[in-house]
Amino acid sequence: MRPDNEGQHDRADRRASLPALFAVCLKIGVLSFGGGLSAWLHREFVERHGWISEDDFVSSLAISQMLPGANVVNLVVCMGEQLRGPLGAIAAAFGFLVGPFFAVIGMSAIVDRVHDLAELEGVLTGVAASASGLLLVICWKGTRRAARHASGLAIVAATAIGVAVLKLPLLLVAAVIAPISVALSWRRVKSDA
Repeated sequence: MRPDNEGQHDRADRRASLPALFAVCLKIGVLSFGGGLSAWLHREFVERHGWISEDDFVSSLAISQMLPGANVVNLVVCMGEQLRGPLGAIAAAFGFLVGPFFAVIGMSAIVDRVHDLAELEGVLTGVAASASGLLLVICWKGTRRAARHASGLAIVAATAIGVAVLKLPLLLVAAVIAPISVALSWRRVKSDA
């Protein structure tokens, strides 16, 4: 946590109880299909409940994508820890995973019994399209945030070109771009102070 945001985190801590973290993450875990979970988490944690600031969400998202494991689970753990410490991380992760755990077991049992799944393909295609739309929204918001500074927009462009155009491995692009991005941010923060 940055010192200038301590008051904001104190207010968030009082509002984000462990049961509330569990309930929000359970709802997202049970009702989400396919992808776009980062956008849904953003809506719940930043926009709807105001537990996490926009900047803290983006930082948590970046950290969660650099760590091994499922990005969205890392994000839930990171935000839960920010709000309520280790118990918050556990409550958020457990809430997020318990519903899908039982849903996957149940769905597996159903799929084993049903052999003709042609009708489900259309449903799953529609769900995937809506998840892609949610992902585009969060990318748009992140790009708008980065565009506040020319260096941020340059980092976004360099990453997109490296991965999408030049087809470089994401890990290589992140290893090169991340230190540059951090250095530029530190420099900007020092010059603003």
